Amino acid sequence: MSVAGALPAFDGNAYRKRVLAAVDARGGPEQSDPFEIYDLPLAEGAALSDAAVAAQIDAVWAFWQKQRDHPKYRGVVIAMLAIHADIAPRMRTRDGRQWLAERTVADRFRREEERYAGLDAALRRLVERFGGVPEDKLDGLRRFALAAGLDDAGFNTRLRRHRVIRAGRPAPASDDGVHRQVRADLEELGQLDGTAPAASLYDLLRLPPGADRQRVRERRDAMAARNRELRPDRRRALVDDLLAAVTVLLVNGDPDGYLDSVRSDVLTRLRSRVAAAVLVEDELTSDDHAHLLGEAQAAGLDRDRALSVLAQLAAEFGVPVRVQPVGGTCAPAASARPSTPAAAPESGWHRELSLARAALRDGLVLAARSHVGAARASAGGMMPPIRAVRDEVDAILAEAEQRWRTAVSAVATKRYAEASTALERLVAVARDVPGPRGQSAQGLLAQARERLAEADAALAAALQLAGTTRELALLDVLAGVGDHEPTRAALTDAGVAPATGVRVDVMPDGATISWQPSISAGPVDYRVLRIGADGTARPVGVTRATSLEDGARGAAAEYAVVARRAGIAAPEARSGPAGDAHGASQPVRSAASARPA
Repeated sequence: MSVAGALPAFDGNAYRKRVLAAVDARGGPEQSDPFEIYDLPLAEGAALSDAAVAAQIDAVWAFWQKQRDHPKYRGVVIAMLAIHADIAPRMRTRDGRQWLAERTVADRFRREEERYAGLDAALRRLVERFGGVPEDKLDGLRRFALAAGLDDAGFNTRLRRHRVIRAGRPAPASDDGVHRQVRADLEELGQLDGTAPAASLYDLLRLPPGADRQRVRERRDAMAARNRELRPDRRRALVDDLLAAVTVLLVNGDPDGYLDSVRSDVLTRLRSRVAAAVLVEDELTSDDHAHLLGEAQAAGLDRDRALSVLAQLAAEFGVPVRVQPVGGTCAPAASARPSTPAAAPESGWHRELSLARAALRDGLVLAARSHVGAARASAGGMMPPIRAVRDEVDAILAEAEQRWRTAVSAVATKRYAEASTALERLVAVARDVPGPRGQSAQGLLAQARERLAEADAALAAALQLAGTTRELALLDVLAGVGDHEPTRAALTDAGVAPATGVRVDVMPDGATISWQPSISAGPVDYRVLRIGADGTARPVGVTRATSLEDGARGAAAEYAVVARRAGIAAPEARSGPAGDAHGASQPVRSAASARPA
């Protein structure tokens, strides 16, 4: 509308059709703002000269005077004349317009969200029912939007947030119920452990998104074996359910479909954060893009899906995406609308909010919280973009508390790989949050990485050895780093020799089970199971001795003894029928059992 601080000549007829009609339709100037009332461009308010703005205000005021008796617009004109003295003086100065512009941006954003609330709710219901928006529902939705005063552009923007199911193609069978249950189970498991919940089933298995099925099977089986060693409780039941979901979704099912469901969750989670980022910048800057890309990947996505989430959100908000090419300067990767002129320097709450987002990108969440407080004070209240950044800060602080609990517990039990994962996330998003004893995340991460490097070197040395000496060296590595997976894999390859000669001596008040020890080197413990006549196994206990008493009443069909070294199980060995003191059986081997040492 304006160039070089000028405005076109005021056109009363055009003003009546564009401004008076719109303000009247919304219920009066209370549902408008000074820039619309005086027909001034919001984005260019700071660039306009005070003289040009004053001339426009005077022309609009004179037009109102002529319209005081208009049969249709008399009421809205009188209402605008009543507030003229309160808002016109501030609009006549550059600083005043900047102050009003900041509030107007937030007010328009709020009004826009309220206008689309009904349409958004209708779209959500369709997605919940059909897994997307059926094509044959679009005409009805458009009529609904039109009746609510929404234009096609706004309708299409909202529709782009959801998948459209084309006519003639049945909606795919929905696994939404399974996916929702998986999300709920992961959340509950995190609560029971007092840690941040796993972002996905792949994260639960400590595998990258899209890992091949064989690796998924191996990690699932190892986790299931460890879970069976635990006492029956809610946590064990949750892990069993989640591992069953791994089988259904990642092994026997469609892993890409599962990751697409995770993508949908991440899309929803990041929408408000992208909205806050682009509100001031009018684009998704390279810094914001890199930061949000990391967040999307931390939420369980592979890089390609994470990039597609950011591209989709940028398209929804109609802003270009700027990425930083290797060895170059940032350039737009995609644009949904032409570039806008350079904005005036930021001030007020816009500037504080930009500083808050920059602090979040740098992993300084406490500094970001301080800037959010300053933005709120400058704005005189909690505006939607400020609330979005505040909510992000609160979520990161809650996550930091959980990550610190995980890290401290892992370091205390020498699980340095687990500690490193938690600390790397802390350094990325909350490196200025100290630990419960004032620890530095960077310092503790350096220590954990040093222990892992030492374990790598010790493993390399152990693999040069042979026989019992090699196995003892591997056990020493695990004693220093309990979750060093390459060492555990080497020990698994070595196998564990089973117990032998299992026998049962029946006593008046129960039975005594005894056996010959495993010949494997290093500390070995033994898990004893009572096998009923129906084949069900119940734990009797765990010991490092070579006998254990069972005080349970009733005869057992037989007993099983499982030798374990460093959590790696040997094939179970079974007795003969209870009461047969000499009924020792050979180890029961399975196709998946490890070979004896």
